[in-house]
Amino acid sequence: MSSLHRITGVAAAALFFMWFVTGLVLLYHDYPKVSDRDLRSHLEVLPASLPDIAGLSSHLPDTCTRLSLSMKGGRAVFSVAKGDSSYTFCADTALRPLPVDFALAENEARRWSKGNIMAVDTLRERAQWVLYSRYERELPIYRFSFDDDERHQIFVSSRTAEVLQSTTRSQRMWAWVGAIPHKLYFPFIRKDADVWKWTITVGGAFCLLAALSGLYVGISIWLRHRRRNRRGGCPYKTFSHRWHYWFGLVFGIFVIAWGLSGMMAMQKIPRWLVPVKAVHKDSDEDLLVQSMRPLNEYRLDYRQLRSAYPDLKSVEWSGVDTIPVYIIAEGKKERYIDARGSQPKELSLDKQLIMDNVKRLHGPQTTMAVELMHDYDNYYLSRHGMMALPVYRIDVNDEDHTTYYVNPKNGSTRMFDNNKRVRKWVFSGIHYLNIHFLTSRPVLWTVVIWILCIGGAVVTLTGTVLGWKYLRRKVGKRFRKNRQSSTH
Repeated sequence: MSSLHRITGVAAAALFFMWFVTGLVLLYHDYPKVSDRDLRSHLEVLPASLPDIAGLSSHLPDTCTRLSLSMKGGRAVFSVAKGDSSYTFCADTALRPLPVDFALAENEARRWSKGNIMAVDTLRERAQWVLYSRYERELPIYRFSFDDDERHQIFVSSRTAEVLQSTTRSQRMWAWVGAIPHKLYFPFIRKDADVWKWTITVGGAFCLLAALSGLYVGISIWLRHRRRNRRGGCPYKTFSHRWHYWFGLVFGIFVIAWGLSGMMAMQKIPRWLVPVKAVHKDSDEDLLVQSMRPLNEYRLDYRQLRSAYPDLKSVEWSGVDTIPVYIIAEGKKERYIDARGSQPKELSLDKQLIMDNVKRLHGPQTTMAVELMHDYDNYYLSRHGMMALPVYRIDVNDEDHTTYYVNPKNGSTRMFDNNKRVRKWVFSGIHYLNIHFLTSRPVLWTVVIWILCIGGAVVTLTGTVLGWKYLRRKVGKRFRKNRQSSTH
């Protein structure tokens, strides 16, 4: 076990130390991304005069799957999707197709910065800051670099002229010392999702093996030393050995836990380990399907939204289950408007509708407990309070102990069964300390995470030093042996 710990620890200690240090940076500076809130804040307000949707219906495909209205290039435009194909046209009487060209992309980029454009690059493959696979269909991507104080870089799709990513000099700097090394967001790894996932899994498993063997060795040494001297203590004399020994005994279990959670970061809990009895549950969207309804079901004239919400920026025709809704961007907020009536009213899902959908999935004889939850619990929680409250919590009496959390204002659903609960604890419960007792006490959560990360960093830093000394001794010994052989 000592040999196993030395061999695995030589590489794992340095990797673990990097993860602890960059993890602390990641608490305050995440990888740059454009959020939905950012996108809404940069949209232009829709004009007061808008066309009647009835006059446009003849220009829409019979099986239209998405319809939305927003401003682009100073003009109100409809975006239409049918299957995998999409197109846009101006919302005027001529219904002209909107030309998506470099000028439109440049206009969108300028709205995200007050500076002047210093350079424009055309990215023909995914690169740093646009690594995710969803960017593949947007290629080529224009990167606009600005000379403002924050040195903005705005990434715009050449296909849709939509802003995909925005970074500042500060965000890029913090990402290089935090999110990028911590999440292994290097292009040569991250661009291939399978390679990236297995690199994290294998790296986590390697660190877990080093931590497990180290704790075993540390406890064994402590017990032997206690039997010999009839008291505890440390048998080591050197500074690095003593610190590695004591901090390993105290924080070893947490290092093991983080190694396990890192290994499982990109993996699901195998169903042979935690079975799932129901075969229909693969996603949270199974309960309340959200999709566009036929246009004749939208009784509310969408033009009334402009009067009710003066800061209206976009409208999307959608639906929650069988209810037609308008998803609107008002300022920086997103609202779901019930389109069944004659006056704008925000969506409020009935408890009976939710229960009926649960029975649709689980059978008409299903029994359940329903409550309107006004506070987070251990499975529906957010450290920054970003998840909506109140929500309906539905505990289903089935073999999987299924629980649904449904937001009555938009129908968004989170589902947990036995398998997903284990996954929650193995990954986010351990890795981020997403435990309601801690997340509801932000100061305590911060103190605990800092203590554990610093303790883990000391263990792995001293392990790195000892590993380096071990390698130097081995290499030096081999060098002297070869030198003596050549001399003789």
